Amino acid sequence: MNSRFVSVMALAGLLGAASFAQAGLAPGVYRLANHPDGGAQPPRYGLRLDELYNATSSNDIFTFDFDDAQSAVFLTVTASTLTITGQAFGGRDIGAGYANDQFRGVYSFNFVYNVGVSTVAGDDDIFVDAQNASNFGSILTPLGDTFGLADHRNSTDGTFRLGNEDNDLGHRGFDGISGFGWLAIQRVPGGQFVRDAGNADDFLFTVVVPTPGSAALLGLGALAATRRRR
Repeated sequence: MNSRFVSVMALAGLLGAASFAQAGLAPGVYRLANHPDGGAQPPRYGLRLDELYNATSSNDIFTFDFDDAQSAVFLTVTASTLTITGQAFGGRDIGAGYANDQFRGVYSFNFVYNVGVSTVAGDDDIFVDAQNASNFGSILTPLGDTFGLADHRNSTDGTFRLGNEDNDLGHRGFDGISGFGWLAIQRVPGGQFVRDAGNADDFLFTVVVPTPGSAALLGLGALAATRRRR
């Protein structure tokens, strides 16, 4: 049997197992969706990277629609690591949709949080308490360009948080599990990770928590998406 299939299914089978250090999400593979309260919507999105490309003289907002039919984005939770990987349709956001230019298309990306991952004191949210550029990833654009990504620290929330906040009422109007974290972009290979003043570069998504008995279907979905990307 294919080892990748075994790995995905094993993770999916853990959805009902012991939680991440008693956190709100058990180890496993989860589908990600758009958050309803993104600052640049419409369209809704799960990832925003301003000035990914400097396309115009003004601030170029790039967003990525996790709910599009061409998108398949997953979160893998293990005992000490959070991995966000997949593909999403997106491009240069011009208000009601994406500009019909060379930036419009499917982007592939991955990001791994494996430094500073813990739980919030007195709560069940997962928290990444790290300094700038402690965790890394990348994004591949429809033009064939690959840009590096690194986490960026917010003074009160570390670099990333996953859960439903201290009061269990959810994040920014979403009554469920959200993931939100700040990023910087490496536009030149080997260069600095930059977060321009006034720009918004961040994850802001919701987590689709499967009902009991659907873990296997989730695993198969993740496997299919993985095969499509190869």
